[in-house]
Amino acid sequence: MRKYILVLGISLVLAVSGGIGIASRSAPEPARTGAPDVRIEPGDGRDLTAVIAQLEDAVDRVPDDHVTWANLALAYVEQVRVSGDTTLYDRAEDAVTRSLEIQPDDNVGALTARSALLAVGHDFTDALAAADEALAIDPYHPAALLLRIDAITELGRYDDQLTALRTADRRQPGVGVVARYAYAYELRGDIDRAAQVLRGALSSAILGDRAHLLTLLADVERRSGRLGRTSALLGEVRRIDPDYLPALISRARLHMAQGRYASAADLWERVVDRADHPEHLVELLEIYLVLGRDDLAAAQAEKLVDYASTKTSAELGRELDVALFMSDYDDPRVGLAAARSEWRARKGVPAADALGWALHRVGRSEDALRYTRLATRLGTPDAVFWIHRGLIEDAVGLDEAARKHLRYGLGLDAGIPPSSRAEARTALRGLR
Repeated sequence: MRKYILVLGISLVLAVSGGIGIASRSAPEPARTGAPDVRIEPGDGRDLTAVIAQLEDAVDRVPDDHVTWANLALAYVEQVRVSGDTTLYDRAEDAVTRSLEIQPDDNVGALTARSALLAVGHDFTDALAAADEALAIDPYHPAALLLRIDAITELGRYDDQLTALRTADRRQPGVGVVARYAYAYELRGDIDRAAQVLRGALSSAILGDRAHLLTLLADVERRSGRLGRTSALLGEVRRIDPDYLPALISRARLHMAQGRYASAADLWERVVDRADHPEHLVELLEIYLVLGRDDLAAAQAEKLVDYASTKTSAELGRELDVALFMSDYDDPRVGLAAARSEWRARKGVPAADALGWALHRVGRSEDALRYTRLATRLGTPDAVFWIHRGLIEDAVGLDEAARKHLRYGLGLDAGIPPSSRAEARTALRGLR
């Protein structure tokens, strides 16, 4: 299922721009011999291979530089988003440990990296505690501020999310804060304000930030049904960076929204070649089914089932797309166990939607009502959330509500998997 572009922010920001507030800056770290002048922006999808090589070279030359070890840990975690190489998490853990061995006290960078790693494991309560510990030492640390926002968001504490955003914007405004403001507005159904925030940041963004912001704005425009604007924005990203992975994913979803399924399949294949993440395999499977490429769809399904079979419920719950796939295509009981586990870890709207849908798929639609209502409690304009709600309401005989919510869901983002739209249309015809 489609995910929002915004992901957990694991970052070190050594330079920030494009803020929407006025920040007081913390005093810069003293210069460190051998440490490269690098900038890692949260979740921006850049390939950090060269940055990691610089940092690794730096710690080889100056092995007692605890700050660079911590920066390297953050770079490893961020690189997993692009490469899909989860072995980098072990290297990140080792880098954090090394940083703390060198500097066990008041090590802001290592505490921040630890928060990032805890978030990767969906231990958001402890991730928040680690970020708070880092901020107790340096209240202006950019990465710790962003990680704190992300942990609060994943825990479903949406009032606190806005407070944390305002704090971060006062202290360290930048692209990471802008992205999170846009996501907060979108969660609450205020698409126009989300787009406005992103456009405002673009007016002063440096070149390195433009691809990230343009892609975020393109996704907002697509979810608003403005496909022409989406195409133009993604065209600008291609001129800036033809290999930018998030924009390639956004183009694939745009082509799905436009009904250009063959080209969407080509784009998803390119995405999977570069980043073999399980959620990308789910999207590729969906498009193969639409095209009638049943053999290729079966191959993707086999990969996903094999992947799920190696995971505990807690591990599978971290991949909600795969948990939903198991509910829809393979074993709904496995999907339910994963969704239950994830709901224990976080209480945000994506986890509520997954648990509601998983309960529905095992025939417990009455129980599912509570969670599907929680998933839509903010008015989030996510087509899948509303289609799921309508289908669950249909199953329990709430015909009027089901009609209303199915129609609303079908009027939203056309870039979602076609199977969701087909099921919604079939249910709506039955209700009529």
